[in-house]
Amino acid sequence: MPRFSIGFALRFLLLLGFLGWARASQAQDWQWSVPVTGGTDKAGPARAFLWIPPACKQVRGIVFAQHNMEEISILESPQFRKELSQLGFAEIWVSPAFNLQFNFNEGAGESLEGLLKELAAESGYREVAYAPLVPMGHSAAASAPFYVAAWAPARVLACVSVSGQWPYFRANQFAPDIWGARTVDYIPGLETMGEYEAAATWSAEGLKERQQHPFTPLSMLAAPAEGHFATTAEKTAYLAFYIRKAAQYRLPKKVPMDRAPVLTRIDPTKTGWLLEKWRPNQPYSAPAAPVGQYTGDPAQAFWYFDEEHARATEAYGAKHRNGKAQLVSYLQNGRVAPQHNTHQQINLQFQPLADELSFGLRGTFLDSVPAVSGRLATWAGLPVGTPLGHSAAGPVAISRITGPFVQVSADTFAFQLSRGLGANLRQYELWFTATHPGDATYKPAVQQAQMLVPLRLTAGGSQHITFPKPTDWKASRTRRATVPLAATSDAGLPVRYYVREGPAEVKGNVLRFTQIPPRSKFPLKVTVVAWQRGRTAEPKVQTAEPVEQTFYLLK
Repeated sequence: MPRFSIGFALRFLLLLGFLGWARASQAQDWQWSVPVTGGTDKAGPARAFLWIPPACKQVRGIVFAQHNMEEISILESPQFRKELSQLGFAEIWVSPAFNLQFNFNEGAGESLEGLLKELAAESGYREVAYAPLVPMGHSAAASAPFYVAAWAPARVLACVSVSGQWPYFRANQFAPDIWGARTVDYIPGLETMGEYEAAATWSAEGLKERQQHPFTPLSMLAAPAEGHFATTAEKTAYLAFYIRKAAQYRLPKKVPMDRAPVLTRIDPTKTGWLLEKWRPNQPYSAPAAPVGQYTGDPAQAFWYFDEEHARATEAYGAKHRNGKAQLVSYLQNGRVAPQHNTHQQINLQFQPLADELSFGLRGTFLDSVPAVSGRLATWAGLPVGTPLGHSAAGPVAISRITGPFVQVSADTFAFQLSRGLGANLRQYELWFTATHPGDATYKPAVQQAQMLVPLRLTAGGSQHITFPKPTDWKASRTRRATVPLAATSDAGLPVRYYVREGPAEVKGNVLRFTQIPPRSKFPLKVTVVAWQRGRTAEPKVQTAEPVEQTFYLLK
């Protein structure tokens, strides 16, 4: 396993700091998918999607997540996938979730085992059935990674809890008390928390658990000037860095192909480094140091793999100290979107243009601390009504968090159906983040928002899609090849597409193939879904039933 220098880690994070609020909007491929048995979300039956790096000859580990919110932004990040490609790690994303909290007393473990075996058989990468797992979950799913580890401790490489929970924290809704005598000793766990969440206070629970469970290697990333709902490129890079460290210290030098590897146990009482908990706008009171040589209070410090890991975390936490507060929001119809005392705080209206899909949104700064939601006063550290300044460096950017839409330009978005939405939805949820990176004077700002889109247009005449099946292709001929898609609506409206599974992507009416992983099993299925939203202008047209077609790549 290659080792990175401390300088590399810091340069890596510093470089991504310039990209910290950028988010990839392009679609990413998932080459295989299978239905999940034994669990159903309110959104409908679950489906598991597998991505294997295109040049991967052996899957050495798998990042596993069920859909909640940030997970898909992280998994489809090009930078994150690039790092996993270097490790030989695959990704599995389940949407809708089959058991979001991974309650193994309800059969979640059996469902996971089943989907892993099916994806191994479907893909041709048999090691998917037993490769080490890095379970990851965000917010309501943040306890699930530790529940996976408690269920199968020999199988879990590390746990990643984003905007997260601590392993032994219990709450009926998110973390039920079902472990019995189980622990996650010797299994590394990372909890991330933004400053605009509870980074300064939620660390106390983790520190308490470190004292109560001294053999559980717990790390914390406190993310200055970051929030709860959206990842940043910098945080995503740190997660990849953490996974690389877990692989470095826990995987054997040669991972067997025909069975699960024996993972090296991590004893945090004998190895690793300690770094004091993060405190807002304050320097660390003791230098990071190896376990046993730390001069600060170990009860107020978290554990890290090595010096490089501790220094990277230290550098991350040192950003934006003593910066002035700035707050951001959204403009619709020339007005600032109002705040609400709800989880999302801002409810945006779906106001499509003539194509029924595109819509505009702009970001803006707030000139004072608003009322209604107490979060903004907390983020700013100022009373309601206090006047605010803001950075002059660049505009407020709006980006996608999750949901069926794409970003077309800085201020233009478009509704776009996609994989993993579920069959039993009542409406579509589109989630946005408005951000500004700050400058030498002002701290970064972030504000989430939700937009609800009706599931169907029900007024007007019906329409039906005719979608000719694409022909099968020889895999050897797919490089640079394109496939025209020729679905039509009997209402004469333009039909759009998405790829549910397969090494392919769609742009307009053209399908292009992506690189096929070298050990892929043939024939390799490609499923394309055609859809048409309908029309609200006269003459009105109802939403069409989507039509899917499957063709195969042949050896």
